[in-house]
Amino acid sequence: MICFGEVEKVEEDGAFNKASVPKRIAIVLAGGIVNIIFGIIIYFILSSCMGMNISTTVAKIIPEYANNISSLQVGDTIKQINGKTVRLKSDIDKQIRKSDGNRMDLIVERNGKEEKIEVIPSKLESGYILGIMVESKEKNLRNNLYYAFWDTIDFTWSIGENIKMIFTGNIKIEQMTGPIGISNMVIKTNGLYDFVYLLSVISLSLGVTNLLPIPALDGGRIVLLIIEAIRRKPLDEKTELSIQSLGFTLLILLSLYISYKDIIRIF
Repeated sequence: MICFGEVEKVEEDGAFNKASVPKRIAIVLAGGIVNIIFGIIIYFILSSCMGMNISTTVAKIIPEYANNISSLQVGDTIKQINGKTVRLKSDIDKQIRKSDGNRMDLIVERNGKEEKIEVIPSKLESGYILGIMVESKEKNLRNNLYYAFWDTIDFTWSIGENIKMIFTGNIKIEQMTGPIGISNMVIKTNGLYDFVYLLSVISLSLGVTNLLPIPALDGGRIVLLIIEAIRRKPLDEKTELSIQSLGFTLLILLSLYISYKDIIRIF
């Protein structure tokens, strides 16, 4: 949605360019924030309805890996790993990956008391594992909301981490997906769960990406507004237009390249 006076400066009252800088920043932020909030709400509802409720309580120790985790017992609830609080099985998996096979310091709840123990992940061809299976908690309102809340936090954080990895070079442009690839994924969704999950991913990713400080995106517009606030006067209209045009051109070229790669992958 384009506001009156956002693209071209006009002199009429109520136009975008006549509003104060904080108001204009709020208006530009609104679109991305709505997408982010919508994605988070959809994912939370989906997660709470599914009630996966996978805890950090040890249900079984796999015998072939028991030597490395001999201090861990069935019934232990893992509370911390290397000083980091864990609430979900995915939190445990993250800490195992970060450990790179080195010793990990755990704080577990055992018989109502907290104890500090040490374990060493076991190496597989695909990475490292701890060698345990964890409990799934009962599906009730309290558990569903608790695990859905932390799962949603984890999901939201992972989207931000993935976008960060693009700029750090850990994810290559060839691995990115554009409208064509997304359409193909929608077609291949298996049931309502997959469709709603994909919807939340797209909405959240779109919102976060749109707020990146890149010209032609809302985040780039916010940067220009901040510069205007610091200078106490707007940038020259021609300069601003040149910056936005450059950013728009680069985004179009990137979109065309990603669409080309999507077509090759599909066909």
